[in-house]
Amino acid sequence: MKHVGKINSKHGIFNFCNSDLIIGVSLQEYGEFSEIELSVMEKFIKDGDIVMDIGANIGCFTIPFSKKVGKKGKVLAFEPQKFIFNLLSDNVKCNKIKNVQIFNNAMGYSNTFLKLNDIDYAEPGNFGGVGLGKNYDNSLCVKIKKTKKYKIKTLTLNDFLNLKKCNFVKIDVELMELDVLKGGDKFIKKFRPIMWIENHTDYPNIINDFLLSNEYDSYWMPTWLYNPDNYFINSTNHFSKCFTFNTLAIPKESQEFEIGFFDKVLTSNCRPEKALIKTL
Repeated sequence: MKHVGKINSKHGIFNFCNSDLIIGVSLQEYGEFSEIELSVMEKFIKDGDIVMDIGANIGCFTIPFSKKVGKKGKVLAFEPQKFIFNLLSDNVKCNKIKNVQIFNNAMGYSNTFLKLNDIDYAEPGNFGGVGLGKNYDNSLCVKIKKTKKYKIKTLTLNDFLNLKKCNFVKIDVELMELDVLKGGDKFIKKFRPIMWIENHTDYPNIINDFLLSNEYDSYWMPTWLYNPDNYFINSTNHFSKCFTFNTLAIPKESQEFEIGFFDKVLTSNCRPEKALIKTL
């Protein structure tokens, strides 16, 4: 396909969508994607860990996660868009990764089916911004081919209670993050994973409220999209002042991590004042 490219990046060989305005541009221009965010996440992942990458896209985090956990560890990666999932599958194969299990599924609150638009991947768009929420308007980030929609099977975190452990969960699912958390009440109680969750500065913040009620220490974690020390040593910032907002959640009973500067969330109305100053 003309709109699929291949690149030797910082973390391996990646097949990617040429028309992707965020991940595609980042890989072509910098040989990496959201590297600052990745570098922070990797501080909480160890050799032998079991990690979940929910909203994996083409695997820009999945592949380096797999290298960090090593042969004794495992990564479970979930991507609902079939076209993007196929690129994820190709990237796992191209890099000869053996410790990743991929799922062409959404993750949510219950075992059901959600509907996804028929997307034109040849046209420019932000394919990482595609959502499955009932009122989510995908036409704001991608071109929709026609009115037809496809059914996507939804799994829950509670479907994975048979795992021997789970150490780290990354959730980036375009406003369905709380659904994933609520669909994992038993999972979270059993495994107490560290979690990295895309979040937004809404107050009271429903994600932070959920985490506080489940005995997690939470921290605002904004990171620049552009990394000045990027792999291709490209000094042109194509993303201006764009950054990602996430919440880092660590079980209160865990004592092994020092978080440093970032704002600890004390209430559901706690704003990321220090983090914003540092980021902007």
